[in-house]
Amino acid sequence: MRKVFEKYIYDLLGANSKIVFLVSDSDLSEYKKIKNKYPDRFFDFGIAESNMIAISAGFAKEGYIPLVYALNSFLAYRALEFIRDDICLQKRNVKIIGLAAGVIANTLGPTHHSTEDIAALRALPNLILVSPGSPKEVSVVLEKSVDYNGPVYIRLGKAFEREIYESISPFEIGKSTLMSEGEDITIISTGSIIADVIEAAEMLKKDDITAEIINMSTIKPIDKESIIKSALKTKKVITVEEHNVIGGLGCAVSEVLCKAGVTVIFDIMGFNDTFCNDYGWHQDLKRMYGLSPLHIYEKCKIIYNDKRDCLHP
Repeated sequence: MRKVFEKYIYDLLGANSKIVFLVSDSDLSEYKKIKNKYPDRFFDFGIAESNMIAISAGFAKEGYIPLVYALNSFLAYRALEFIRDDICLQKRNVKIIGLAAGVIANTLGPTHHSTEDIAALRALPNLILVSPGSPKEVSVVLEKSVDYNGPVYIRLGKAFEREIYESISPFEIGKSTLMSEGEDITIISTGSIIADVIEAAEMLKKDDITAEIINMSTIKPIDKESIIKSALKTKKVITVEEHNVIGGLGCAVSEVLCKAGVTVIFDIMGFNDTFCNDYGWHQDLKRMYGLSPLHIYEKCKIIYNDKRDCLHP
């Protein structure tokens, strides 16, 4: 996802003179190109992410569209107070892009992971929260976010994400994408882990179990209609996220179902109230914490085989 972002940000700056690009401790070649081409609209703040957020609010107040970019963990945690008070409270038109959502910063360890960011950010009023599912979705998310007048937080992956779209993503803010229709179970996911969900669904097909897969790229505002419609259809719902099971996508989906009075067999897959304290390849870390395609397949089988009457448990 990072490579797509790096290429597209250059085009955005060229297309809109109101866009300013603020980065934190980044020395990538693509950004040197941007700095040389647009020296008056490129700013590197070193490791001062909180200051960067505060200054982006000032840019927005003056009519600019700041794109703020840094590691997700340093934005969502270190700069959270500034995102809350300077951006969300004042409804500033700032786009915050956090790199390395989940545990894709694999070898850098738990200080660089972001498995609690959704829980922290989705509680902030006025903030749109977006988590692209694959590289082809990144450019569309950026385009739609820039067009939207208000605060947007984008959770990017990093590298080597598998593509889930054959052509351009149909992304719209506040709308999910139905990746495949099914009758037996609904799987709702966000971020790059949806590729693992799709792989697990192929395994389920061999057992004659069809999964309805929903890519919930916008976590807030969440697509209530698609959740309720699919839940009423399959009566069995599981969410899969590279995030703590507390406060993330699963909790957001369960809130929708409870408020709508929709009773289903339900479960959440994610990090079970734990940090990822291990190091290794991204896929290995997910496997170690029960989030591999095989784990997703096995959990879906459990949900599918649960024969409880939803109305009379």
